[in-house]
Amino acid sequence: MVLLMLSTVTKKDIISLGFSPYQSQRVIREAKALLVERGCHFYSGKKISCVPVSVVEEILGIEVNKGGKDIKCL
Repeated sequence: MVLLMLSTVTKKDIISLGFSPYQSQRVIREAKALLVERGCHFYSGKKISCVPVSVVEEILGIEVNKGGKDIKCL
């Protein structure tokens, strides 16, 4: 078992940046598609609702600061 500490964002985090719920969901979907394309097939599941901050920053072109909150992913 590997325990990883990844900074992740959810739809709610993106909404808190000022994006609409629809835009936030589109960013999450685009991030998941990009991760699957890069070989992270874990993100192809429909129930996965958080993605790495770095991918969202790449898509949006801005730095996302969550105040150092990390989510433990098994």
